[in-house]
Amino acid sequence: MDGLRGWAIAVCAAAVLCTLLTRFFPETSLGQQGRLLLPCLFLLAVFALLPDLTIALPEMSEQSVEDTQTLKARMQQQTVVTVNETLLAMANQVLSSYGVQAKKVAAEIDITEDGSINMGQITVYIDKETLNMAAAVRQVVERRLGTSVVIAEWEESGG
Repeated sequence: MDGLRGWAIAVCAAAVLCTLLTRFFPETSLGQQGRLLLPCLFLLAVFALLPDLTIALPEMSEQSVEDTQTLKARMQQQTVVTVNETLLAMANQVLSSYGVQAKKVAAEIDITEDGSINMGQITVYIDKETLNMAAAVRQVVERRLGTSVVIAEWEESGG
């Protein structure tokens, strides 16, 4: 903090000095050129003092790193849940006209370090009674989602 205070004092001193120097230039064209150089000298003084400025940033503790990793994992988990819910809604939207409803959609989702989402296999779970229409369900859902899907039987206990 002392470095910042010293830098601010030096900048203020340079500003006052440049303001005082403007009074010494005559009202001729040479004086106008001299007054034009003063802002440049001021900026030069400001930038010359920057290397002396050191600001101590707080260090990341192990706890804050763990908190960041926990937050990142929670966000990735919420992203997976949201994607699966959205896929389920899209599947049920198209299946509703056939009187069929998907129970669950599970997509293999990989979220990379840069935040991009890669989807692998998408599994659509339907009732045992609807399994006889699995081929039609798969075709309709694939057309809606724009990718291939796997149809599986929904088991109440395991989900």
